[in-house]
Amino acid sequence: MKDIGKLIGKVRMEKVLVLDQTDSTNNLLKKMAAEGAPLGQVVIADEQTGGRGRLGRNFFSPKGKGIYLSYLMKPEVAPSDAVSLTAWTASAMAKAVEAACGTAPGIKWVNDLYMNGKKICGILTEMIINDPADGIDSIIIGIGINVNNEPSDFPEDISGIASSIAIETGRQVSRSELAACMIRELDRMTEDWPGNKAEYLSTYRTLNITCGREVNVISGGKARPASVLQINDDFSLKVKYSDGEIGDLSSGEISLKLI
Repeated sequence: MKDIGKLIGKVRMEKVLVLDQTDSTNNLLKKMAAEGAPLGQVVIADEQTGGRGRLGRNFFSPKGKGIYLSYLMKPEVAPSDAVSLTAWTASAMAKAVEAACGTAPGIKWVNDLYMNGKKICGILTEMIINDPADGIDSIIIGIGINVNNEPSDFPEDISGIASSIAIETGRQVSRSELAACMIRELDRMTEDWPGNKAEYLSTYRTLNITCGREVNVISGGKARPASVLQINDDFSLKVKYSDGEIGDLSSGEISLKLI
């Protein structure tokens, strides 16, 4: 992926660090942010030895197969106002995937991209708050996309739920081209945040695969059956539980029930 510079230009490449390997691009970018890295700094690795997903899970990051990218934002907003940034990122990355391979993935609330019922991308956003009185210092957006993995590449414990763009579309994708599309969309999102919400909300609703589905809302290690009613204007999820109670989810986890 060292030829990304040819696609995004020399000036933009000055804030893009491409590595053969790191433990976690998010971890490295956190350290760089603490040392004064600028808005829009990007770290991309060909392999992660300690890739992380949401809720403390590992993110499978084999060499030469996917894109493992972290992006630095410095929004001047309160933590509560930044919650929807994960959903914005899902919309932006869906656009990037479509631009690079011609097929738009679906979005599973809140932050996963799916193709044909299998996960191809996960997103992890982490806030850095040095002084609560000053609000957010920066936000690290971590994105992992399975690009050219073959079925045999996935460990047995995730082979039933994970896939790649190549598997689901039947064609290999240039990782450099996709990474360039991702950077362009993240740059545009940074410029659009937070005023241009309508475009990202529209994309999120159009591509969402969660609405109308039966799900389990997972909280405290317990699963509560519910049906999904809609994506709210703040990107939260309106659900109706099996006992008739209606609630809104702004964070957390759901699992889709098999059709």
